[in-house]
Amino acid sequence: MKMGDSMMYDKIFEDFLEEIQKETYATKDEIALVTKEMLNILKDNLDATPEELVEKVIVSNIDQLEEIKNKYPVPGYTVGVNVGNINVKLLGGDIDSLGRKMPDDALFDIASTTKFYTQVVAYNLIKEGLFSFDTKIKDLDPRFINVEDLTVGDVLTFTTEFRTPGRISDNSTIEEAVNCLYNANVVETGKYNYNDIGMMLMKELMENVTGSSYSDLVDKYIIKKFDLMDTHLVVPANKIERVTGSANNSLGVVNDPNAIALGGYSGHAGIVVSNDDLIKLGKAYQTGELIPTDMMKDTYTHGVKDNRGVMGNTYTPHPDGVDGSFVDKLEPRTNFCIQGSTRVNVNIGMNSVSTILFNPAGMSIEQAKEEEAKINEARALKGQNPLSLVKHFRFERDGQIKEYNLVDARQMLPLGGSIEPVTTSNAILALRLRFLNKVIKEYDKNYDKEINVQRTM
Repeated sequence: MKMGDSMMYDKIFEDFLEEIQKETYATKDEIALVTKEMLNILKDNLDATPEELVEKVIVSNIDQLEEIKNKYPVPGYTVGVNVGNINVKLLGGDIDSLGRKMPDDALFDIASTTKFYTQVVAYNLIKEGLFSFDTKIKDLDPRFINVEDLTVGDVLTFTTEFRTPGRISDNSTIEEAVNCLYNANVVETGKYNYNDIGMMLMKELMENVTGSSYSDLVDKYIIKKFDLMDTHLVVPANKIERVTGSANNSLGVVNDPNAIALGGYSGHAGIVVSNDDLIKLGKAYQTGELIPTDMMKDTYTHGVKDNRGVMGNTYTPHPDGVDGSFVDKLEPRTNFCIQGSTRVNVNIGMNSVSTILFNPAGMSIEQAKEEEAKINEARALKGQNPLSLVKHFRFERDGQIKEYNLVDARQMLPLGGSIEPVTTSNAILALRLRFLNKVIKEYDKNYDKEINVQRTM
């Protein structure tokens, strides 16, 4: 499509700056500084197609991702940014340590991002009247014998500290692990406490209240409802080769010993999903169909902690940007982020959805042990105790002892060298694409063609 002249672009640009400044914690100058690149590309390429314009503006994003992949022990990555009908997907590196290239439909272990799926189901059940935020846990599921007057709201806002009689992952059978969970004690309520136990509890409670399995509930309220073909709690045999981000890739099992101990998944971890399905999830939120519309504010409104939502697993915008949260200050104040320890990150707002999917835990066990040794050598020089970042577990399944691994790659891939800079780059790209979209709409208000740009490095 042919789009206007450079003088007209300047007028649209000024209007855009005013509009965005009202939405964010960023100043007008900060917004102008990063968006001007898109303005210049438009002026220098008056005859370019939208796809060609997008190709030009993503160069710096690709360079940054390749630099991170080459600097840290990260086999590969997938990053996605969606703004309206503009879709960008960037792929690089390998799906695992065997040198297989990252496919565009790779299934990533999203770790604690699973908690958001549990919260989505809970919010829908609350909307349907099965329980409320004030309902006591013991009235919904008496199997939790030590929770006293704990409420659903206490759990969903992450304002409760729990203690179990021993580590759940130390149990060798599912029955023992679940019984350990049922015997969890409440240590303290009323203060923000990020933990896994609360969402494990919600999974069991929702099954008890509805008479449906957690898998069926996620199917009903998320997977089938939005036609998510690559979101799985149990990976089909024909898709196992597409799993990444776990030390158990070849088994189609996640990188979380507690989830494995509880049967392979629980309310806190266990989902594997493709980039495209995460984008679809974000777009479902935008329509008000994922979470009841009157409850959506809980995702981005500050709760007990100033960078966490009322829905306690979400990160909310902060005036300090990525120094205070996982949402850059260039993003609207109604955006929110969910993330997982496998170094995955999903940012959702009413105008954009973006993903960051690294797979450091997909490295080989041999390489992981080498990285662990490097980290512990550095710690020893500082007088610090060594860390156990590579572990081996054995669990009984179907009468057989099966073996699994854990690679805790968080020390190996620091947030400041990976997720945080890419969070900012995604925010900048989303802003530039929003400006491009505004320009396109200025010349054709009915323009709705999908603009898809995918680059594989």
